[in-house]
Amino acid sequence: MSVILEELRTRKQLSLNPKQQQWFDDLLDIAKVVEIVRLADVFNDREIEQIQRVVRPEVKGCYRNSHLLTLLFPDRVQYVEGRTYTGFFSIDHAFNRIGDKYVDVTFELALNYDPTQYEYVAFGEYPADVIQSVREETGYCGEVYRHLYIKKMRNPRT
Repeated sequence: MSVILEELRTRKQLSLNPKQQQWFDDLLDIAKVVEIVRLADVFNDREIEQIQRVVRPEVKGCYRNSHLLTLLFPDRVQYVEGRTYTGFFSIDHAFNRIGDKYVDVTFELALNYDPTQYEYVAFGEYPADVIQSVREETGYCGEVYRHLYIKKMRNPRT
């Protein structure tokens, strides 16, 4: 059983606003538990060096880090938003998908954590052109899922 999904269900029950309840319903409908692998499982040594040199992963920079990793390898890498459970509570988090595998450049390279030891849930997976478009609209990296969700709620035909 997923700690993150249970936490979201609990938060939904605490929501008094119907729009908040709809948000949690929609989030729970698309939420997918995923397993993270090490970067070395999907990238070679030269590519990992390139990631360290170009992305330069930063602590508390998961949205930026994952965004830049997607731009570095746009044909192979997708940007993913979701949550991760750290052992005490879950946090909003961005990571990446390469093929059918998921990696966390922030945990692995910025924090020196073993990302395979944590629980992850994905809400949205996006190619480079989508995250770039959202970045241009918002002026920042991250909250892609939220931005697209609000846009869809305001104009359901899109």
